[in-house]
Amino acid sequence: MNLTTLLILLSLTGCSPDKKEAKTETETAVATPQSRAVNDVLEPADFKQKLAANTGAVLLDVRTPEEVAEGALPGAVNINFNAPDFKEKIAALDKTKPYFVYCKVGGRSGKAATLMNESGFQEVHNLKGGYDAWVGQGLAVEKK
Repeated sequence: MNLTTLLILLSLTGCSPDKKEAKTETETAVATPQSRAVNDVLEPADFKQKLAANTGAVLLDVRTPEEVAEGALPGAVNINFNAPDFKEKIAALDKTKPYFVYCKVGGRSGKAATLMNESGFQEVHNLKGGYDAWVGQGLAVEKK
C-alpha cells in the first residue's frame, strides 16, 4: 500500500507545471545555436583530409615564432598564442570560415579552439598531438 501511494505521488509531482522547468527550456533554446558550433580534435590524417576538403578553410598555427622557424604545415597562418595581443588578433578573424588549428603538441591549440568557439566561431578543428604528431606521421612541412 505504501509503495502504491508513493508511486501516485511521484507521478503527480512529475505532471505539475514548474516555473523552474520553463526557465530551463528557455535556457536550452538560447544555448542551442552555440551547440551547433563544431569544435573537434582530429588525428593528423583526418585533419589533413578535412582541411583539403574545405577550400575556404584557414590553417592556423598558434606556436611561437621560434617553433615556426623549425617548420610549419604548408599554408599556415601564424598567430602566437603566447603574444599579448592573441585574443585581439583572433577576434579580428572571420568567424564564418572553418579553422584548422595546431600548436606543438595540442595544448595551446585546444585552448585556442575553445576560445574561438566561445567567441562565436562556427567551425574549429584541433590537430590531435599537434605539429609533433603531424611530423611523426611523415606528413608534409615547410620551412618558414
